[in-house]
Amino acid sequence: MNRKIQAVQPNRSSDVLQVLSGLLMVLFVAVMSVTIIGTALPTMMSALHGTESQYTWIVTAMMLASTVATPVSGKLADMYDSKKLLMGAIGLFTLGSLLSGAVTEAWQLIFTRIVQGLGMGSIMSLTQVVMALIIPPRERGRYNGYIGAVMAISNISGPLVGGFIVATPWLGWRWCLWVSIPFSLAAMAVLWRFLKVPVAQISKPRIDFLGTGLITAAVSAALIWLSLAGKTFAFASWQTAVMLVLAALFLVAFVLWERHFPEPIMPMWMFTQRTTLLAILGSISVGTALNAPPLFFTQFFQIAKGMNPALAGMALLPGMVGTFIASTLIGVLVSRIGRWKRFVVGGFVVMCLGIFLITLIDKNSPYWFCALGMFLLGAGQGASMQNLVLAVQNGVKLRDMGAATSTVTFCRSMGGAIGIQICGFVFTWEIARAVSSGMAKLGKKGAAMADLSTLELDKLPAAQQQVVRDAYASALGDIFVPLLVLSLIGLVCVCLMKGSELISEYAEHEAQNHQATERERELVRRALEKDQISRELAQLKQQKDSAKTEDDSPDQSEDQDHLRKSN
Repeated sequence: MNRKIQAVQPNRSSDVLQVLSGLLMVLFVAVMSVTIIGTALPTMMSALHGTESQYTWIVTAMMLASTVATPVSGKLADMYDSKKLLMGAIGLFTLGSLLSGAVTEAWQLIFTRIVQGLGMGSIMSLTQVVMALIIPPRERGRYNGYIGAVMAISNISGPLVGGFIVATPWLGWRWCLWVSIPFSLAAMAVLWRFLKVPVAQISKPRIDFLGTGLITAAVSAALIWLSLAGKTFAFASWQTAVMLVLAALFLVAFVLWERHFPEPIMPMWMFTQRTTLLAILGSISVGTALNAPPLFFTQFFQIAKGMNPALAGMALLPGMVGTFIASTLIGVLVSRIGRWKRFVVGGFVVMCLGIFLITLIDKNSPYWFCALGMFLLGAGQGASMQNLVLAVQNGVKLRDMGAATSTVTFCRSMGGAIGIQICGFVFTWEIARAVSSGMAKLGKKGAAMADLSTLELDKLPAAQQQVVRDAYASALGDIFVPLLVLSLIGLVCVCLMKGSELISEYAEHEAQNHQATERERELVRRALEKDQISRELAQLKQQKDSAKTEDDSPDQSEDQDHLRKSN
């Protein structure tokens, strides 16, 4: 299979700014679509007459679809026109948003969120791939900083925007799903006009359908287990055993298949390179602490501190500010210095410090202490998250950019899903334990209300309400303990990474149609050496034959003279 990169006219600086605005705009609404329904879901389910099981699947379906779409779309970008793929992803996301806002039944919302999730996951992957294709790594640091800031801000602002829309009478919950449509269409128009990317030209492209099916099955089994274990069925149950065995079997089959397929979704060679493997492990670590703070801090501020939803959303601003400052500042410094490792390690140190402070939070902690922990956590994530992607991109060829970028993004998304479920399990268990213990101290009346307390807080007497508030206050610090352990493991991984200088230009751009791999170049070199040796041996043989001919000539002349004399 022959592969070439079609050269295009480079993007002018003014065009890059236009493209950047379009990429960040659609990335913002795509990421926000995940969290914007958090405050609106109770209202949605009431209007659609949904069940508790459907409530869970509305969230799980989109998370599963987006996770699967990430590596697939990244690999397709290595084989086809990434601009057209991005246009298709935005169109799919817009269609899913339109259909989601028009549903009349809860089960319909589950399927439309799958469509929306496929578009959202593809957008998250392709925006970073496109950025890598049009901007060399040395200059990409600051732009990656913008991406990290936008992702963090959209993730945190989602519940706040959703709460505002639901509370506005002339809007309603459907606009939580429709609000992204005008921004998506505007971004599509900007990108269609200004974006120019190199296009992969493959004579006989082969799409990895089997690999896609295997990774989809493995991720589905794992995420469904993470979503339902401890709720629908116990962790120690036959359902758990079946789902984990299926996930493991599909994963093993996926790895074996990817090792031999010509165009794998996730090239296995990436996991044999030190920098790439450690960057993936670090991204998983960052991902585990990425989605938990907005979700659980909101409950902490509302229930433990008694804030209203709007004020609880505003209380999350320190984390957003920390991420924004660190992402933009570190991005500029990385581009200026041309080195990334020191900032990644420093980001992990700050992130671990922030998580450690959060583990100390209890009912007596002042807001400034909570804000400090959130700020440090956000700053650490902003300094490290996108630079891990940059480290991997800096070490791969242009033709592998999509697969490499999407693999890191996929692993970070999986880390986020794992982190949410770990925190949710610890949170639920700790609240149940604390509420049961606290209610027991209030006597029989309190013990009788233990099962009802966390669901109908306003109906409880003041004493029982305080027990619940104290339980939520103590549970927040506990759920961040496993995240601290995972972050420390991530810190060790990034410390072991080998630092490298960011390249200023792509070698592929300098030699457009000579896309030989290291192995191919080595074979060519050996063939040339072998050919040279053959020529030298031929010359030596020719010289030897010539010398032998000259040595034989005098003897032959003497024989002829002797014959004439005899006659």
